[in-house]
Amino acid sequence: MELPRPAQLELNAVTRGLLADLDALAHQVNEVRPLAPEILAQVKQELFAERVYSSNAIEGSTLTIRETRLVLEAGTVLDLKRGREAQEALSLAEAARQVEAWVWEGVAWHDLSRLISLHKTLLTGVSDQIAGQIRTRDVMIRGARHQPPSAARVPELVNRFLEMLSDAEPATHGLVLAAWAHWAIARIHPFEDGNGRLARLWQDLLLLHARYTVAIIRLQDRTGYLKALARADDGDFNPLFQLICQRVLSTLHIYRNAQEAADPLRIWAEELVGPASAETLDQRRLEYQRWQLAAQQILDAFERCASQLNRGGASSLEIQIQGFDLIDEPTWETLRTAGNGRRIPFFQIALRQNQKLQLHEFALGRHAWLDEDDPFAQQGPCVAIFVVGKDGSGEADAGLSVQEIVGLGLQLGCILRDASTGHRQYETPITPVELAKRFFRERLADQ
Repeated sequence: MELPRPAQLELNAVTRGLLADLDALAHQVNEVRPLAPEILAQVKQELFAERVYSSNAIEGSTLTIRETRLVLEAGTVLDLKRGREAQEALSLAEAARQVEAWVWEGVAWHDLSRLISLHKTLLTGVSDQIAGQIRTRDVMIRGARHQPPSAARVPELVNRFLEMLSDAEPATHGLVLAAWAHWAIARIHPFEDGNGRLARLWQDLLLLHARYTVAIIRLQDRTGYLKALARADDGDFNPLFQLICQRVLSTLHIYRNAQEAADPLRIWAEELVGPASAETLDQRRLEYQRWQLAAQQILDAFERCASQLNRGGASSLEIQIQGFDLIDEPTWETLRTAGNGRRIPFFQIALRQNQKLQLHEFALGRHAWLDEDDPFAQQGPCVAIFVVGKDGSGEADAGLSVQEIVGLGLQLGCILRDASTGHRQYETPITPVELAKRFFRERLADQ
């Protein structure tokens, strides 16, 4: 196998557009309004368990996010029956802390001893006999078109990989370099086990060094993630770059939300979709990627609010959220231009308190623009999120005020129904978290 130089990789228009979005958002988070230290620490703590859980889950761990959080909080193996998985969580957490310490210390990311040291931390207590040991035997990956190189070539390829990192051209985008390093480690497969987790850690090291944030690749991303790595094996790195960029953007949006929660006078300015006048195929694909990210931010906000309510509420309160796969680009294009009343489930919320059940469906469909939509100042078709509520008997929930969630370029807005008059009202701009808080506050007030 040969390793292409990062600067030689071709970036298509969609990748370039997402990288521009990433740089703009990172600038806002890092330079315009940096987080206060106490808020930064709180957000990092909330994300840390998700980061550990997701990386292990992709590799087959059966620990839930709750169980992962409990293991990390306890700092020890709690369940001997699943001791290996618990130890994997503890060791990965320690390795992630090691990466963050190296960033603060300014440690070089092209040092072989650091790579070996990180792997040793990652597998200590899990597979001690191979922790920190470059593999000396050939391995195979079931179902992979491109198998790892022979063990005899591994030292040469690892050294070549580190040299390329060291000699990377200054103009190479930081995310491109990080995602390329991720692929290279996974492709070389320098160790017998732990290569996927190591690749994601080394990627985070480069992302943090470039003043971005970590990329949390979730379990639901696994299929697309493996396909993106396979495409990179064949020479097309754009799907991998786009996936990693989406995940970094998602994390940055969480930091951005924390900024705005700390400063209620600042207006949320999240970029949701590309220009409505975009006509080229690449521009349309970029618009879809931006819409996809915005939709995920809304779901994430509802999930985080529900998690906090479940954690802090009485035993009589239970909130469950079931998410569905986001629609693909052709379906999105069909909905936005010729929806014909079609609705596709996005996520569902079941809220039970004091034995009373409320069911709510958030479905994707085409927004029909009306004359009274002037507060939105929106032109062109768009895919909105429609909210339908029912009580436990299946009857429509007449008290639900939020009717529709619409993306407005740089802003997010919602259409409300006044319970007393039945008239439409508008609220814009509104952040995903503000929207989720409003929804749950209203629902709980009706119990």
